[in-house]
Amino acid sequence: MATSGIKSMILQSVLYATTNQQLLLCPSTGTWQCSPTPSTLIAAPDNFNPDIQTPPSQTVPDPTAPTVTPLPLKPKPTPPKPTASPEKPATPTPTTSLPGLNQKADQIAAGRAWKYFERNWNPQTGLVNSVDNLPWTTWWDQGSALLGIHAARQLGLLPKEMFQQRMNTLLQTLEKLPLPATGLPNKAYSTHTAEMRQLNDTPDPKGTSGWSALDMARFLIGLHVMRSHYPEYSDRINHIVARWHTSKLVKDGWLNGAIPKAGKLLEVQEGRLGYEQYAAQSLKLWNIQATNALTNPPVKAVQVDGITLQIDERNFKNSGASNYLTNDPYLLWGLEMGWNDAVKPQVQNLLKVQLQRFKRTGILTAVNEDSLDRPPYFLYYSVYSNGQSWQAVNTTGKAYPQLRFVSTKAAFSWFALMPDEPYTKMLRDFAQNLADKNRGYLSGRYENSKLGVNASVDVNTNAIVLESLLYQARGRHPLVLDPSEIKN
Repeated sequence: MATSGIKSMILQSVLYATTNQQLLLCPSTGTWQCSPTPSTLIAAPDNFNPDIQTPPSQTVPDPTAPTVTPLPLKPKPTPPKPTASPEKPATPTPTTSLPGLNQKADQIAAGRAWKYFERNWNPQTGLVNSVDNLPWTTWWDQGSALLGIHAARQLGLLPKEMFQQRMNTLLQTLEKLPLPATGLPNKAYSTHTAEMRQLNDTPDPKGTSGWSALDMARFLIGLHVMRSHYPEYSDRINHIVARWHTSKLVKDGWLNGAIPKAGKLLEVQEGRLGYEQYAAQSLKLWNIQATNALTNPPVKAVQVDGITLQIDERNFKNSGASNYLTNDPYLLWGLEMGWNDAVKPQVQNLLKVQLQRFKRTGILTAVNEDSLDRPPYFLYYSVYSNGQSWQAVNTTGKAYPQLRFVSTKAAFSWFALMPDEPYTKMLRDFAQNLADKNRGYLSGRYENSKLGVNASVDVNTNAIVLESLLYQARGRHPLVLDPSEIKN
């Protein structure tokens, strides 16, 4: 494929695409209320739109906006210094013993996933490419990168000195990060220079692309894990976050993002059931409260293959954005923060319905949002979306049933979270070797056997593989818990 074709594919395959943005159509019933003014939109799970081209934004920061105070961290004893440490990162071989990874398959998987980071970490900035060999990123992807690097350190893939070097480089970049007039990080940046970029990877020196509350929530959970597990960085991380106008991430209790429109930034509600609550839980770690997003989403029950699931009432027809019910937010929630009792029935039924489809059709099923190696380059494969089950749709709602796929990151995550379920073991075994020996894990394999593997390679898949392995190595304790909080 020509270089221009590869770049086009990569840019379209990066996560979090938006539907066509349109003015909100308010349903007549429900516990949630639409804004009476046209200044609010109901956006997709993330409001990524590579086609928007706008003049610089006229938005200016509000000098009276409150500053969010990071949650205090309890002091922890300083760990003893090791007597020696290797100079180079050690990629494990099948005979390498990693802390907590007693199974050879886990050791091999860790080494394969770490290959992505070895190839795609940028020494100039400390940022990690969103997609293999493309120096461009979003903050959701950098949240994944932080958690992947943390997992690598904990699993023994990344020696202490190398980890410290990478953290110092990243924190120096964040301390000097150029910000738009909004006071929040722009949606996209160059991983080579840390300069602001648009979502189509063109220069954006004034930061006109807006912000995503969902992306920022994932990045903030990554920063929280770093400040709590490595307290030597907590002051620097707290100062970095205090520089941002994080109060803008929530409006009237809902997640609040911004998209460029008519030369200005239009603020929009972000998130659908699953994504919305995962992000709201993440923001709570920084004392940012999105109460309505967390506890008051508009939901209803539907039956898929005889199994009851909760879905978001805000669908493409009534809001201009799809209500994807897919694995990703629930699995990240479990690995990183742990499920609360309220969400457990939904999670259990989500796994059950995918097993049910496998039993009914013989097709191994692990749905997800994922990048693809062919047009349209990104799909949300959902158990339920916009009134139909087992939909694989792009961001405008167009269906691609021929491109349904088994997701690598979903397979690894389900097994880590529910290892006693025979179906999750089947998924993990299936995904174990879906990797390129030089680039890392592939996004997955198409359900249509004639299409073979989905050879797209990105940071989210490889970071989540590492997260799932660390979750297992910690005795299935969520990643936000520091060692002192784990009860043996």
